[in-house]
Amino acid sequence: MLRTRILAGTSALGWTRIGVTQARGTSGAAPLTALNLALSEARRPDRRVVLVDLDIARQPILKILGATVPAPAPTMAWQGHALSERLALLTISAPAVEAATMLMSDLFQAELAQRLASLDPDVAILHLPALLTGDAGLAGLPLAQTVLLAIDGRSDTGADLRACERRIGETRPILGLFLHDGEV
Repeated sequence: MLRTRILAGTSALGWTRIGVTQARGTSGAAPLTALNLALSEARRPDRRVVLVDLDIARQPILKILGATVPAPAPTMAWQGHALSERLALLTISAPAVEAATMLMSDLFQAELAQRLASLDPDVAILHLPALLTGDAGLAGLPLAQTVLLAIDGRSDTGADLRACERRIGETRPILGLFLHDGEV
């Protein structure tokens, strides 16, 4: 249902780079949502998907997949992983303290654009760093055309959501809110 609602809306608007973020990096809300969205979309036989983990400090998607997280490289080092015939994962190894500066740099943005162009995906899912736990999340917002906010139903507060909506809305359209791990 998430894939159908989100990707139908983005296709109609011509958006191909969808950011997925969360308020704080204490849960797996955003990386799990980004991974599930990418896996779901890649099941369609006519679609090519690239999932890019831009949370340089934590690399949670590699951890979720049980892969070894490389030690931070002294300079930006890209790794590509084929998860399936139609799904690729891009990760970046770099010093975590420089994540925000790197995400904002022209060099990084050109490299990301070149890598995405060479893979030629129908959609790129960008897992962005958390918005309220440092400036890397804010630095990553302009890399997406629209942003999905994954909400941790057990720990995010109304104030967290309002702060995230305000920060996202200043830069990009909010695609929607997705409740992860909520209780009814």
